[in-house]
Amino acid sequence: MFANPFLRSSQKMPRLSALIAPAVVLTVAAHHPSGHGALPPIVANDNRAAAGVMKNGVLEVQLEAHEGAWRPYGGDGPPITIQAFGERGKPLQTPGPMIRVVSGTRIHATVTNSTPATLVVHGLAGRHHPTMDTLVVPSGATREVTFVASDPGTFFYWGSTTGVGFGDRHFEDVQLNGALIVDPAGVPRRPDRVFVVQWHNPQKLPDGTPNFSNTFFTFNGMPWPYTERLSYDQGDSVHWRIINTTADVHPLHLHGFYYRITARGDIQRDTLYWPAQERMAVTELMDDGTTMDLSWLADRPGGWIFHCHLNFHVLPNPTLGAAIKSDSARLHEIVSAPDMGVMQQGHAMDNHAEKGMGGLVLAINIKPSANWKPYAGPRERLRLFIQTDSQPGDTARRFGYALAKAGEVPDPHALKWPGPPLILHKGKPTSIWVINNAPEPSQVHWHGLEIDSYYDGVAGLSSNAGMVSPMIMPRDSFEVTLTPPRAGSFMYHTHINDIRQQSHGLYGPIVVLDSAQTWDPENDLIFQAGTDPTDNPILNGSKSLPLLTLHARKPYRFRLMNITLDNPFNELWLTASTGAAVRWTPIAKDGFDRPAWQREPALSRQRVSIGETYDFRVIFPDTGTYAMEGRVGTGFIYGRQPIHVVK
Repeated sequence: MFANPFLRSSQKMPRLSALIAPAVVLTVAAHHPSGHGALPPIVANDNRAAAGVMKNGVLEVQLEAHEGAWRPYGGDGPPITIQAFGERGKPLQTPGPMIRVVSGTRIHATVTNSTPATLVVHGLAGRHHPTMDTLVVPSGATREVTFVASDPGTFFYWGSTTGVGFGDRHFEDVQLNGALIVDPAGVPRRPDRVFVVQWHNPQKLPDGTPNFSNTFFTFNGMPWPYTERLSYDQGDSVHWRIINTTADVHPLHLHGFYYRITARGDIQRDTLYWPAQERMAVTELMDDGTTMDLSWLADRPGGWIFHCHLNFHVLPNPTLGAAIKSDSARLHEIVSAPDMGVMQQGHAMDNHAEKGMGGLVLAINIKPSANWKPYAGPRERLRLFIQTDSQPGDTARRFGYALAKAGEVPDPHALKWPGPPLILHKGKPTSIWVINNAPEPSQVHWHGLEIDSYYDGVAGLSSNAGMVSPMIMPRDSFEVTLTPPRAGSFMYHTHINDIRQQSHGLYGPIVVLDSAQTWDPENDLIFQAGTDPTDNPILNGSKSLPLLTLHARKPYRFRLMNITLDNPFNELWLTASTGAAVRWTPIAKDGFDRPAWQREPALSRQRVSIGETYDFRVIFPDTGTYAMEGRVGTGFIYGRQPIHVVK
């Protein structure tokens, strides 16, 4: 059984193994009337319209902070009382009104505090100072501030009425945030979208701390499946700005595409990358209070998703109000096997994409160009089995993947974690028959591979050419067709009930080789971090691995991967028993080759966040005892591969 998985990721290192006990919770003010009559509604802000009015070259913005009624689950969902910003005379919004100006613009902001406590606003200030000024607004008062938005970039502002810092806001004031975008002067503004990441904690424990079991996250004020559905044409260039106003981290993953990271920053500074600094990724970790600018090319049609890969941030949304569940009931809900009676009626198959996920998910539809056609020629064929060695009703069911030749059925009692490496070749059309021998449905996501949407593995959403990806039901199969366009390191894993299935074995590595290359497992080594059924990290399926013998002064390729449920600060260290520094040379990130100027030898310590892969060239300078160590963010070693280097 899991340790408490709902703690903030920054609070989870080192892990505990205690069972979750039913929690006694106190409902916060967010769920009872304020006593001041009907509360004004709070609407989700899609950050398309900028706030304020330009007068004589100065942007005049009139903001008000007020309690209001927010319906995160749509107009028919339960109302939640929170504090939010709004423009005077307009509806309250979450996130707050977006302030957007050209660099050099003077901003005059007036803030009225209609909440019952003193409001402290951060971020409505110039950025050329070691510490930005704050604006203190007593309850019922109005204050104003004038500053020049001199630095182009992606910024934000936030407020607190509870007297705590940014990372400690959990309740009524946690959504007092808004985007502040400063465009460069003298150049046409590039079309883009702004997405603010927020969260909501609906309950307090008896000691006043948050009950994280029922928390949920939002993009622009709504959790999936209520988030905006994005639509593009095939061939569009897409530009996004992401702002993380939560006190947690988010490894953000785009299905099916690479995105180019063009800037990273925070509330005070933004760094626009010059070309040698830019990098391609399918997943990027965003720390709390940070920002990111990214661009990607919508070159393949279909239905895709962009989501946080910290699995507990994309759980089905919790119930709210009087129906809210205890920790133990919530945990049971997410780790239990599906009700096959309901599944066989087709209900869950039809709406899994909407009922099986929540929180930080955006759906993307790319309309095909007139001349797009999928490849229909011959393919190499592989057979991948979803296996289990447990009996029906086992609460600790084990799963695993296995490869087998045509006519063969793998032994269900010979499960190995991770699953077997899938060895593919660049440019080679391939068919993978996925055969489900487990007693519950599943589906496979080919993490990082640029494939056709129908095969991407999000049941009920991945689609193209009029086909929608189904769940793979027990004793059924599904053919995946793909042609990898590049060599590199990737992963495969379940995308259904993943808290249960992935932690119980359904994940593995993918290695795509150059077209004429042969797989050489003695010199091409994989180190994959995963999660065991007790929600603790493991390395290559174990905490302690058998001795590995390698050779000095011989080049090796090390492929580092992280597919844990909730270890975003995972690090992999190559260490020497002598304490001498070991260095390696970076080759690729997320399967995308690094340019020559990003291949400088570095100390062999690499953070590999959830959903990331890194490739390194390693040459041991001398014989001796070494180790590959998997570490959590505190430095605690959770898995160790001893390495004996000989001549």
